[in-house]
Amino acid sequence: MMNFRDLTFDATARRVWRGGREIRLTRKAFDLLAFLIERRPGAVPKSDIRARLWPDTFVSEITLQSLVSEIRRAISDDANQPAFIRTLHGFGYAFICLDHDAAEHPQTGGRRIRGWLILDRDRLPLFDGDNLLGRGDADVTELPSTTVSRRHARIRLEQDPWLEDLGSKNGTFIGERRVSDPVRLADGDQVRLGSVLLTFRMAAPSDATSTQSTSEIAGS
Repeated sequence: MMNFRDLTFDATARRVWRGGREIRLTRKAFDLLAFLIERRPGAVPKSDIRARLWPDTFVSEITLQSLVSEIRRAISDDANQPAFIRTLHGFGYAFICLDHDAAEHPQTGGRRIRGWLILDRDRLPLFDGDNLLGRGDADVTELPSTTVSRRHARIRLEQDPWLEDLGSKNGTFIGERRVSDPVRLADGDQVRLGSVLLTFRMAAPSDATSTQSTSEIAGS
């Protein structure tokens, strides 16, 4: 059983509650919600959803949209200001709410959460070691914009946080400065990948050595 704000989800019992009230979903809608929660916070392509829910059947776009709408109505989630399910237009969907345990004890798969990228109302977790940022690949933190390359940039979180462009088409920037070599990040830095503007935040207060001014080039 998992808790996301006031939403409780039990995959084994196939039950969902919002604010203590049990919610009824059709079988396919429950399966879709379970799949999105399973893959959270990553973005799930529509092709993966179709393969999971309808492995041997062709379904129209409207069928998937109707299931998402059913879930949103049931859990009172606003498509324009989502708290749970975000639409990635032309790509798929993502379950964006962290469960309580992850928020209070920031560890996932043995990798400690060291920081976050803030994108509008979303918080994208950054873990110890390398974090790839891009679009469309399973091992990247998904940024839903065609201005973002498939493997656009990397944030490495070791003793200090570093940002590196990976030969992207539309560039990686801190403020107005384009990143050409690895650059040290500081808490609160404005990072832009293509047209996507993000704010970098550390998960805990940094010491003075790791919060120096941005645009410090590696090796300088």
